[in-house]
Amino acid sequence: MSGPPEVGAGRRPAGPTRREIVQGVRRELGLAGLEAPRAEAERLVAAALALSRSELGASGGERVDPAAAAAVARAVSRRLEGQPLQHIEGTVDFRRVRLVSDGRALIPRPETEQLVDLVADWHRTRSRAVEALDIGVGSGAIGLALLDEGIASRVVGIDVSAAALDLARRNARRGNAAGLDLRLCPPDIWSALAAGEQFDLIVSNPPYVTTGEWATLDPVVRDHEPRVALDGGEDGLAVIRRIIVGASGRLRGGGALFLEIGMSQGPAVLRLLDAERELASARIDVDLAGRPRFASARRAATGSAPDPA
Repeated sequence: MSGPPEVGAGRRPAGPTRREIVQGVRRELGLAGLEAPRAEAERLVAAALALSRSELGASGGERVDPAAAAAVARAVSRRLEGQPLQHIEGTVDFRRVRLVSDGRALIPRPETEQLVDLVADWHRTRSRAVEALDIGVGSGAIGLALLDEGIASRVVGIDVSAAALDLARRNARRGNAAGLDLRLCPPDIWSALAAGEQFDLIVSNPPYVTTGEWATLDPVVRDHEPRVALDGGEDGLAVIRRIIVGASGRLRGGGALFLEIGMSQGPAVLRLLDAERELASARIDVDLAGRPRFASARRAATGSAPDPA
């Protein structure tokens, strides 16, 4: 991980430069078979030295003392053990929000940012910020983004994991976010809400991996992210099914439901949406890679809502 030391007359050898440390880490990660060793090396070294990547690049000639070199070595060791890069860095950016990232909740993915894009497109037809329900709030990524971007004035975020809710609270405090109401919910989801409580928007990135697929997941995901946030049961639709069955009773007239789904689940999810007579305009949208990834439906603007599920 270090280049040749510079030796001055009568002095102890100087430490390697930051640039040399990055080059050494890049070689280690490349030999370990990581796909983007240069980018990961820069991110790991920057995190260990408490720098941004731009600061690291601009100060490549500075020497690294033994304590800092040891911090880099620990970060590299964690990555080579299979820990997610975001957990080592400690934070992850989601749209305009920076979140603490650790094993208590799913690491937000780019696809989920696209889910918020779809919500934002829908919201442009609205005259005001909405009240939203975020099912499976996790780290708070979706709910905090909705508040940050003025899409929602209030978000109720529910999750079956008390640990995830603790992380979401921390992220809300970090961002000085008002309007995020966090609640622990049982597996049935809907009993976390008060009788008659309704929303303009329901959004969720629910668990949708099938139980059979669990063992085949990348170990970085399988071993370090919470199974409850990923495993959607035998067909991957256990939670999605509960959401769809109960959603119309919790949506106000003109409200909308948005879901992230597995790329093979579109036809099954459309059938579930079409079976709910209070929901209309069901559709599947693709992600930036062209894969079916998002489902949505609307509740008619007129008519009374059925009793909540």
